[in-house]
Amino acid sequence: MQAPRDIVHITSQEWRWVLILAIGFTALAFLPLLMMSGAGGDAWHFMGVIMNYQDGATYFAKMAQGQEGNWLIYFRHTAEPHGGVFIQVVYPALGHLARILDLPLESMFHIARLVSAMLMYMALYYLGATIWTRLRTRRMFFLLVAICSGLGWFFSPLLEALGQPGMTSLPDLFIPEIYPFYSSLVNVHFPLAIASLALLASIMIVAFRPGATHEPGISNGGFMAALLSLALALLYPQALASLGAALALSTLAHWLGQRRLIWRDLRWVSIVALPALPLATYYAAIVTYNPIVAEWNRQNVTSPPSILVLALGLGLPLLIAIPGFIRAVRRFDADGDRIMLLWLVAMLVLMYLPTSTGRRFAAGMMIPLAYFAARALEDFWFERVSRRWRYRLILPVIPLMTLSWLFVLLAGTQVRAGQFLPVNYIAAFEWLRENQRDGDVILASEEVSAWIPGLVGSRVVYGHPFETLNALEKEQAVKDWYAGRLSDCGDLPRRNQVRYIILGPLETELRETGSDLPDCAADLTEVYKSETGDLRIYAVED
Repeated sequence: MQAPRDIVHITSQEWRWVLILAIGFTALAFLPLLMMSGAGGDAWHFMGVIMNYQDGATYFAKMAQGQEGNWLIYFRHTAEPHGGVFIQVVYPALGHLARILDLPLESMFHIARLVSAMLMYMALYYLGATIWTRLRTRRMFFLLVAICSGLGWFFSPLLEALGQPGMTSLPDLFIPEIYPFYSSLVNVHFPLAIASLALLASIMIVAFRPGATHEPGISNGGFMAALLSLALALLYPQALASLGAALALSTLAHWLGQRRLIWRDLRWVSIVALPALPLATYYAAIVTYNPIVAEWNRQNVTSPPSILVLALGLGLPLLIAIPGFIRAVRRFDADGDRIMLLWLVAMLVLMYLPTSTGRRFAAGMMIPLAYFAARALEDFWFERVSRRWRYRLILPVIPLMTLSWLFVLLAGTQVRAGQFLPVNYIAAFEWLRENQRDGDVILASEEVSAWIPGLVGSRVVYGHPFETLNALEKEQAVKDWYAGRLSDCGDLPRRNQVRYIILGPLETELRETGSDLPDCAADLTEVYKSETGDLRIYAVED
């Protein structure tokens, strides 16, 4: 272990190496987007999101509200009127920026994805340089944390063959916030949160090193730590909770070891905790007293995988890191090991507490895991392998640890409804934008309703499993309405104050083949018809 140091020295040659790799990783992450842009031909329109179109559509809806001049978020994927809340502020901020730069929301979203990914890779390398002076170790840590994954590529086909949901159970195939490369495929706030975690960890590791005496201040990282804490509270509060718990536990361990309270440690922890407290209080208040947000929070369940499945999702990096874990437990060094070990433990404990958002506490888990893997390679594995064979073994192993991303990238290039819409819907959206009124609610199929809040600006009856209130009930009600299974066709539009009803190809698919059930659109007033005649919009009388 190197001697304590407060100044991180990174040469221009190192930054060039990181920049080249970061550009390569980011280009690879954008490859599915380029492939999908022209995949629909003349009949289908690509909606601009390659991973999880439902969540992507909600980001566009929030950006649209920022473009309109709002900072508070309204859940437009539900029909009920409600007050705005100050959450996920990065997306309305991007909407404001899109308005200033006169950019389409889709372009702004992907530019922000690119910038956040590059910032994330730079921050991860900076963290490695904070911990190690040796160039080889810095680079190994960077590669391990940036692009390595687990064994989902191997076990997913086996689970699928056995009739089990492989792609939706293994973490490296469905929990992007754990893995930096995967996070860059999905949205803006995941990579920004990982970048903030890496920078905050680098500051706190220096502050907690043996022999460190500096108090938190503007010139030594204290002010930056407070800003990063605030950023994490806005971007991903669960990630801050995991790291904050680790810092508190490290302070407690130091106190017990010294048998006296270390006030300097407490001041550094307070620099991280205090900026987030007002937002934590606000979040608790709106979940408690705002019934709309309370219902959204109740439905927003992200349960963690089992311990065994999590281990498979961490795969070879976890196996490589085992000697590093053993060493950290035995020595419990304050110089990096303690914080990283407690951070990993805090993540696991918080994940498996009986909460609805357990999975979210795993955000950035590859950071401490890659730390221990890099330590184990240097201190254990390389000591047992001759110099001649070290790189011959590690060079094929790292690509092996990236194979899950091939599955993820291929999944992002599959043409499916929701990710694509028939082109007639785009013209219908333009008509709706020109003819909508404030507070309009539109009834459409789920795939179409997902995009209406962002591209039209109206609310919908059902559009998202979390952001639609009573989502399961409404999802079934929409399907029943289009299928003609409701005894009273007017009940659903009345209860949700619907003004327009869309009947196009995706809605027609909901009608059972050969059904003699009544057509609920038969008595409505047609106000729009596509050029091909396969999409109509009906108005509901006030």
